[in-house]
Amino acid sequence: MFGLKWMRFIRSKDDLRFRGFKQGAACFARGEGMWYSNGSIYFACTNGGKKQHGQIWQILDGKLILFSEPNDSDLVDNCDTITVAPWGDLILCEDGGGKQYLNVITPNGKIFKLAKNAKSTGEFAGATFSPDGSTLFVNMQHDGFTLAIIGPWDEKLG
Repeated sequence: MFGLKWMRFIRSKDDLRFRGFKQGAACFARGEGMWYSNGSIYFACTNGGKKQHGQIWQILDGKLILFSEPNDSDLVDNCDTITVAPWGDLILCEDGGGKQYLNVITPNGKIFKLAKNAKSTGEFAGATFSPDGSTLFVNMQHDGFTLAIIGPWDEKLG
């Protein structure tokens, strides 16, 4: 009985984000993956943006920068987990409906598909490179396995 009253109290006071936004704080839509690389922190907002297909934000030198907002679901359907390739491209897992892709966003903002889940509608998740940069590992959420994608990665993808 005490627990239920306490939960109602917490929910009724769950307004910090609204008060902060009214006072000028940034508001992000469904924050997901985050990655640090070469002085930058990147993070994904799964359904951020004008058309709610996702956003990638970058924090560089203490400044918040909108790195990418793909407002076309054919480019990206809901940004999810991310990693940065050894050569600087962002590798982005999707969290949208239907077909699931592993995408690339180049440092200059070009977006293209790297891989498609042809087995199921399960999403890619948790992409990361091996320490030597030779292998890209990515999990298949719901399918329960991990893929190892081997280069050669000696040239940029984009």
